Amino acid sequence: MDMLRKLPRDAQIVLGGCALYIIFSFFDWQQVSFLSVHAGINEWHGVGIIAALLGIALLVWEGARLLGARIEFGPVTPGLGSIGLALLLLLFTVITFLSHNAARHWPAWVGLLLSIAIAGAALRRARTEGVQVPDLNAIRSEMSGRVKTDTGEKTT
Repeated sequence: MDMLRKLPRDAQIVLGGCALYIIFSFFDWQQVSFLSVHAGINEWHGVGIIAALLGIALLVWEGARLLGARIEFGPVTPGLGSIGLALLLLLFTVITFLSHNAARHWPAWVGLLLSIAIAGAALRRARTEGVQVPDLNAIRSEMSGRVKTDTGEKTT
């Protein structure tokens, strides 16, 4: 437990957020009630299975980093792997949240907020570790410059 306290705040958020996300994935994300009878579906249905498995994969990945295991996947650094898994978790949680919209229950909102917090913390942690994250404004301006030159307009 003392080892967890010594971790940077962003690493604590990613690890704790993933653990909570997995717990909340078993709660009913959709629920209907009628005359004190409740029926519901958790995240482990449809595309939500992918999101829940990504949460487990990110928790295992971060746990391995915490224990000092050297996991190598070619040019993928541990920080880049964390970002990738966290952003995929966010993407599939949003898809699950939007596709499971009938009778949405409060754990779906908690799962969505946790995935946003996990992705933000993983991104911030990777930046402090020196992972080069592309600047979206630079990419957008470069792409708009290419579009203008392809259509024959002059760029300044």
